[in-house]
Amino acid sequence: MMLKKILLTGTMLAGFAIGPAFADAPELNPALSPVAGAPMVDLPASTKQSFVLGFSNISVVNTWRVQMVEELKNEAALHPEISQLIISDAGGDVNRQVADIESLIARGVDAILVSPGSEVALNGALEKAHAAGIPTIIFSSNATPEHYTVKLLADDAQFGRDGAKFLAEALGGKGNVIALRGISGNSIDNDRFRGVTEVFADYPDIRIIDQGFGDWAYDKGKQVCESLLIAHPDVQGIWSSGGAMTQACAEVLEENGLPMIPMTGEANNGFLRTWKEKGLQSVAPVSPTWFGQQGVIAALRVLEGAPIARDNLVNPPPILGDQIDGFYRADLGDAYWVGSPLPDEKLKELYGK
Repeated sequence: MMLKKILLTGTMLAGFAIGPAFADAPELNPALSPVAGAPMVDLPASTKQSFVLGFSNISVVNTWRVQMVEELKNEAALHPEISQLIISDAGGDVNRQVADIESLIARGVDAILVSPGSEVALNGALEKAHAAGIPTIIFSSNATPEHYTVKLLADDAQFGRDGAKFLAEALGGKGNVIALRGISGNSIDNDRFRGVTEVFADYPDIRIIDQGFGDWAYDKGKQVCESLLIAHPDVQGIWSSGGAMTQACAEVLEENGLPMIPMTGEANNGFLRTWKEKGLQSVAPVSPTWFGQQGVIAALRVLEGAPIARDNLVNPPPILGDQIDGFYRADLGDAYWVGSPLPDEKLKELYGK
């Protein structure tokens, strides 16, 4: 278990308003919408004037997750009522993430933010948090305990459908496809691939002939893509669960003298650069990194008694080929993911060329 304590300095808010006086409570991103029929959170406001938040992260295995954590930390630093943020990183091990959550419970944090590595493996630990009276905010990927406080998720099945619809059209409804998937067992990857299979069920002449898991990472994605293309050099299309893997796959095609066949991407700066420079046939579904930031805001709204729905969803439209210039930032490096709430000076510090 790796626990990193971050002490956020700043003067506590004098006379910090709680309960129904939540006019100054931070607002969620308007792109997040309550799921139809979702109840509002019904918990009493905390009587505390300052809060300790715990964040259990499955890993920082790729640049999307690195940026998500930076955005979470930046948002927490903006709120003097957050006296301490404790971050745990499970290094991709769900058993370790269970232990991390149990450690946060034992430390008596005021709320636990969770970016899960598994839909089911964390449920027991999250139920323990509920039993201890600790609000839980599940975001970016799903977990399925009976009791939780707030979920902030993307419509990842739609992410998969957007890419599959593009491929079906680009291939004229027939052809062999390989799939570059994310992390095995993760709800994001499961849902994205479910969306793909739903679309391809209407196209019997499109077949997914092989697949591999690249962890949404550039380096592993490149290895997986190379292995798949060696095994299937006659493939006609590539569906990818993440932009960094697509960027790597385009480079594999070029390095091996293979044609730039249609492939799906994501709203990552490196992929957008590759798309632009190589003239790819592609589409870029969007999965925002700002879930970490929104997790902090959701926790504060719960603790301060401000209204918030139990289940919230974001479903941004994909980026199309004629929209690249509106999202690509030539002044930032490949690791940047578009739409970050980080201030520009921080983005240039992290990703500036």
